[in-house]
Amino acid sequence: MRVHRNRRSRECRSTAGAIVLVLAMHAAPAAAQSDSTWRDHERALQAAREANDTVNYRAQLDAEYKAIGATPRIANRYAALALGARDSVGASRWMGDLAAMGDDLDTGLVSRFGALAGARAAESLRAAHALATRDEGAPLLVARLPDPDMILEDLAYDAHGARFLVSSVHRGGIYAIANGRTTTFVKPGADGSWGIFALGLDAARHSLWATTAALPMAARYSAADSGRSALLQYDSRTGALRRRYVAPDSGAHVLGDLVIGNDGAVYVSDGLGSGVYTLRPGRDSLALLVPRGVFRSPQTPALSSDGATLFVPDYSIGIAAVDIASGRVTWITHADSLALAGIDGMYRIGDDLIVVQNGLEPNRIMRLTLDPSMRRVVRATTLARGAGASSLTHAHLESGWLYFITKSGWERTADDGSMTTAVAVDAPTIMRVR
Repeated sequence: MRVHRNRRSRECRSTAGAIVLVLAMHAAPAAAQSDSTWRDHERALQAAREANDTVNYRAQLDAEYKAIGATPRIANRYAALALGARDSVGASRWMGDLAAMGDDLDTGLVSRFGALAGARAAESLRAAHALATRDEGAPLLVARLPDPDMILEDLAYDAHGARFLVSSVHRGGIYAIANGRTTTFVKPGADGSWGIFALGLDAARHSLWATTAALPMAARYSAADSGRSALLQYDSRTGALRRRYVAPDSGAHVLGDLVIGNDGAVYVSDGLGSGVYTLRPGRDSLALLVPRGVFRSPQTPALSSDGATLFVPDYSIGIAAVDIASGRVTWITHADSLALAGIDGMYRIGDDLIVVQNGLEPNRIMRLTLDPSMRRVVRATTLARGAGASSLTHAHLESGWLYFITKSGWERTADDGSMTTAVAVDAPTIMRVR
């Protein structure tokens, strides 16, 4: 779920030939840490920077790293400290991790690294970064939408109707794609909705779940509605609205992403308010699972096979594991050379997770192999990256294929909701990879 045109603004942001990242370059924190203080350390770090207190800045950075592990932002900070101290070993470590993460490299840091470690070291760094950002995968075209200004956000497959259902943020509404034709399933603005974000199909109960939110780029937006959002339950056969649910706590919300349990429970993340909610079977209201302030911007959750754990990607950090019974939050550990920030969509396949990362440039889709405890990433495989996977949003697993949205339209959207003029080539597209 996107709140901003540039996903970075929230933070500052197995196929043949796929690259398997070597995750043993540097050890990750020994065990997953409960997240209760990393925000406090971030505030203290910012205060230390303003006071030019390098010693306390480093101490707070170490504490934050221990709590949540490496992120591109944390790696950049460590690299800058090492370069400032002319620590060639530390600079090589963290600059190497940044290159392997495959996100944008700070040209100023690269220049300083070259001056410290030499031209050959800098060239090796650029080569590693080029390898980590090269185009990967061979996605196949499934469908191209007729309206380039939809801002396509999510998709679900309705096996009963042999059709895809997709959501539109800018136009609003839900649309069906079948036999090369696109038709309207839920009309834009129906049931007091604004832009439609997430979709989830519960075929056993003939329910189509959707989220809607009032954002400047969304259909029928009014400033008076800003911060309003809802979870909508439709009849998946007729498109008729069954129920409308709102968050139980006050404040602005963007209920953006969701996942459905085997028992029919619905789990919803709030990308703006930062909470995570659940709608239990037989209940008539949403309940708070993770309160505001634990996450910064939670995205598409995924459930463990036993239904006991909810995996939640935080856009600026990585993946958290939430114990559903207690609400306890721990962070999935990983090598420092792997970036798990920037995840928008996430889906479980067996004991692996597939993640859609549109907060890294270039965008990518990765398959994460976890250890038996499902608390540490031991391997990451690139399924698609680069030219065939730009402006990604969400995906859907179906019969051994991963169907995903590219050219969503968010890349042409400003924070004030305005969109640049579209041409035919800008039309949102559904692709697939094995």
